[in-house]
Amino acid sequence: MEKLPVYSLNKKKGNLAADYLKRVISNFAVVNIIDESVDLGIDMRAELLKETSPIGLFFNIQSKGKDEVDSETEKQGYFTVPIKISTINYWRQQNDVTILFVVDNVMGKCYWCNPLEQIADKISSIQSQDTVTIRVYLNKYIDLSSQECPSSIRQDIMLYMVNQVEHINEKLEKIKKELISGSKVNTKTSIELLKRITKTASQTVGTYESVCEVLIDNIKKQFSEAYNYACELEVLDAMIVKKWCKSGVFEEKGFTRSKKSLRYLQKEIDELINKYENDKENLDLLEQLQTYDYEVEDLLKNIGAFLYEMACEDSPFGDHTELYHKTVEREWKYN
Repeated sequence: MEKLPVYSLNKKKGNLAADYLKRVISNFAVVNIIDESVDLGIDMRAELLKETSPIGLFFNIQSKGKDEVDSETEKQGYFTVPIKISTINYWRQQNDVTILFVVDNVMGKCYWCNPLEQIADKISSIQSQDTVTIRVYLNKYIDLSSQECPSSIRQDIMLYMVNQVEHINEKLEKIKKELISGSKVNTKTSIELLKRITKTASQTVGTYESVCEVLIDNIKKQFSEAYNYACELEVLDAMIVKKWCKSGVFEEKGFTRSKKSLRYLQKEIDELINKYENDKENLDLLEQLQTYDYEVEDLLKNIGAFLYEMACEDSPFGDHTELYHKTVEREWKYN
């Protein structure tokens, strides 16, 4: 019998997975296939879209095909994929984050994970190995119905960009040592690089402070609105309100997931804002401000809905349309 090339089952599975994955990701990104002849561990490159316009956020894609998830895998909630250390190191060299996708060709689900994030704290210790095991969780997947990029992938893209800045600082430190030691170095290029990075750093500090100020302003506005709602509740029929707020509206702990009363939340917010004003270079405060921005919105959402219910109960035939639009029908930043 005449000998012919064989289109192996694994090759077929991989090609089907890659074709399907490209269709799925094309719902929210421009996808470019990497030529197989130069494939070193990245199959595609994608740029996120906002509606029909690219937005300059890129990520690399490694695609693998898989048989249907078995019952044992479903029970443990994840499956594992061996990745070569040489591939891991290649991903680390890239300017953009690499997302690993494992495609279930039967169910049409594209499971994904950020491999470098999983092994970030053991990069050095695994260098003597041939492979490393990566977990891919079943609760993280996209399919043809996915019209937007998962927020956690977007976050991975942004965080990887920040890590690249840290790598630049390492290179600058190397330039400094070369200048001090008198090693051969392109001084003009090095100084120009320093000038540009210093300018960018100043802009970053300004942006950081602007973001903090926006969060603080939003916290103040929404807390003031929640406080006014609490005052309105206090003047409604006391019997109705006391039924649900036995310690009074301002001391009630049921309006937030954190079980903090309006009065207690006000104290914490004032302390945090004062801390920011006295230490604007403390980067940890940005995360704390975002947490309180979420907490205050949670408070406003729940106390507003409660006010609407109590107002309807207090005055069943009154016109509460405006209050309904301000509270129940309102669009919120956090879900």
